Formats: sequence, C-alpha cells, structure tokens
Amino acid sequence: MAEYRPFNLEDRTREVFDAHHRAQAANERIFRRLVSLVSEEYFGVDAGYFEGRSVADVGCGSNANASVAFLQLGAAHVHSVDLGVEWMDCATERLAPFGSRSTLGTEDVHRLTMATGSFDFVHCAGVLHHVRDPTTGFGELARVTRPGGYTYISVMGTCDGVIYRVINGLRDRYEADPSFRTAVDGLTIDHLRTAISWLLDSKERHEPSTQAERDVLLSLVDEDLVLTIKDRLQAPTYHGFAIVESLARSWFTAVGYQDVRRLTRYVYGLENVRRFLAPLYLEYTHPLARLLFGDGYVQLIGRQPTGDQTTPCTSAEQT
Repeated sequence: MAEYRPFNLEDRTREVFDAHHRAQAANERIFRRLVSLVSEEYFGVDAGYFEGRSVADVGCGSNANASVAFLQLGAAHVHSVDLGVEWMDCATERLAPFGSRSTLGTEDVHRLTMATGSFDFVHCAGVLHHVRDPTTGFGELARVTRPGGYTYISVMGTCDGVIYRVINGLRDRYEADPSFRTAVDGLTIDHLRTAISWLLDSKERHEPSTQAERDVLLSLVDEDLVLTIKDRLQAPTYHGFAIVESLARSWFTAVGYQDVRRLTRYVYGLENVRRFLAPLYLEYTHPLARLLFGDGYVQLIGRQPTGDQTTPCTSAEQT
C-alpha cells in the first residue's frame, strides 16, 4: 500500500481505491459481481436504453467495472474518467475488447473538462462523499448531462445506524492508531480463516463443535469481504458517512431535475456474511435496516429537463 499521508484526501482516496480495484480486477468472480450491479432494470430504464447512447463514468475506478457493464449493454461510447493516470493500465486491460467505443481521461469532478450536455447518461458511484465540495461536483455532473438525459449518483448516507457508527469509530481509530492501521492494511483472507479456525479449535477444548458450524463460519468470509472492510476503513472522506438523502436530493432539484428517485435492489452474488444483509439493502426502510444502516447507501437517479413533458422511466421503485 502507498505510504500513509494525513492530507490531500482526493489523492489518498485514489491511491487506496487503486489497490482495491486492482485486487477486484484480478479476481474474476468479484469482477463479474461488480459488473452485474449495472443493469437497465436497476436504473429503471427501458430494455435496450443504453444501445447507441453516450455514457460518462465519472470516478470509474481502476477496474472500470461499470464502464464494462455499460459497453456490454450496448453503449456506443463510454468515457471513463478518474483522477491521475496511474489507474489507466488496469482499466485499459478490461476495456480493450471494446476498442474505440471506450475512451479514458483524467478529470476532477469539481471541474470537468467535458462539453456541456455531451452525455446521455452520467454515472458517478461512490465518489461525492470523498470530495471536498460535493455540491459543486454534482453541478458538474449535471452540466455534462444532455437535456432529457440521466444522472446517477450513489453516496454513503448518515452514520446514525449501528453498523455505520461502528465503521466511523473504526475509521477514526485507523487515522489515529498506527498499529491498528498496520493491521487493517495487512488484513488478508488467510488471517480471517486462521482466526475462525482458532476460535473453533479453542471452543472444542471445552465443548464439541460440528463440521456444519465450521463450514458456516468459514463461509462468512472471502476476499470480497476483505476488500469491503478495507474500502470502508482506509479511504478518507471530507464528510464521513453523513450525507442525508434529503441533501443529495437537493442537488438534483436545485438544478431543475425531474423524476428524481431513490433506487434500491437485492444484491446478488455475495458469498460472505453480506449475503445475509442483502434483504436489508433492498428493503432499506425496514426498521431493522434503519437500525443497522441509518439512511444506508443512498442511490439516486434524476432526469434533466427537456423543456417539454417527458415520460419518466418506470421500472424502479418510486420513493
């Protein structure tokens, strides 16, 4: 991992995610799961919507998994952008099969260089809570979205759920405690499996354990979970996990967006403890989901006004 530095949060975030994304790209199962998260059904657009469209994937990440998905869905052109250039070799490897339909660029969401109104669909997942001025960042996403086009964002919501309160406490410790930081940075799947085996072996000295117990506990951890833990603890943010849904919605409404909707889904393909949380990701208003996650992972999509009455996309949940 890159040398720890306390400042320059955007660059530190890019370094942290570069390591995570390269590990995801190297694991075909994880990469396929990430690509599957992008679908017409999820965004609530008609089947075939992306065919022939232009898409900007802002904050695409080193493995550009969403960009791959949009191209597989038939996008005519996907422009994948992120800070710096160090990530481009990894993204290029994944995007090379799509030829000239894929282009890469260096961009800062605070000041995008793309032309106004140049994309049918602008995608910005998990970025705005890591930037200095998310309102300005959203304004730039809106600017490059064509009239009648869609802008999608996702941000970490409020930290008032139990799990997010724990995560934020661990993030604070990661920043303040070098020994804890070293432990997190060096965490591997082997460490988790060894810890589980030790736990069960210790238990067996006092009472029997079953093979079923061992199998279940070991099934709760995998490489995907290790990367999720590191994602939540290592990447710095200016705002913590504290962006309420109403604030994120206000970014859309302030610039005249129509049909602003919160999206939700059941996350398929998880093969660790998070598979038991997948129902709560879908039913984010359930009391148990609110208890554990608060506002949760806020995923919003809105449509740029066209000057006339437009037909909203229909298949996603209206909230």
